[in-house]
Amino acid sequence: MNLNTDPAETARLEALAYQAQDYALYMMRTTGSVPPTAIADTADGFIFCMPSGLPDEAAKDQFAEVARLLAVAYAACAIVMVAEAWVRLAKPGGHLDTQTPPSQAPDRQEMVALILEDHSRCGTCLLPIMRDTFEKFVGFGDNTAPNFTSTAGRFSGLMPKHPQSAQEVTTAMATLNAMGMLVVNRGFDPSMN
Repeated sequence: MNLNTDPAETARLEALAYQAQDYALYMMRTTGSVPPTAIADTADGFIFCMPSGLPDEAAKDQFAEVARLLAVAYAACAIVMVAEAWVRLAKPGGHLDTQTPPSQAPDRQEMVALILEDHSRCGTCLLPIMRDTFEKFVGFGDNTAPNFTSTAGRFSGLMPKHPQSAQEVTTAMATLNAMGMLVVNRGFDPSMN
């Protein structure tokens, strides 16, 4: 990452990016796919949140809201959304057809997207998924360094931009509890990769 900001904040965001990459690699090696996951960097360590599924737009919106609440309730200093996605990239000097959804495009690429965010920045990192002729995962291709120029969409803008009051933290925690969200530290160990 090449960011013009406080070195300690940059190091912390890099650590979160590496944690997300290790998690994605572990999931791809063990299951062949990566479930949509939010990872919050908190004073108590990394907190992982995975929905049971995202069958429709409402479920995706709810997952984004849960990630927002998680960031507030646990005073996260950064968060990353991890998801498999079909991606289309413009060739250098070429034009990108924005009318065809990536999932329907013949030139699509299968990637894991990492959407990183702290209190002042949001960026994306793409990990190309490499598979053999039998469609078995073999590794990630050359990944892009996180791009912090502009990121928009449902899974960006999740971190609060100002310190949260005790009441906002309590409300976020109560909302998560009412939704049945219970934080359990299962001790993900990226060294298993």
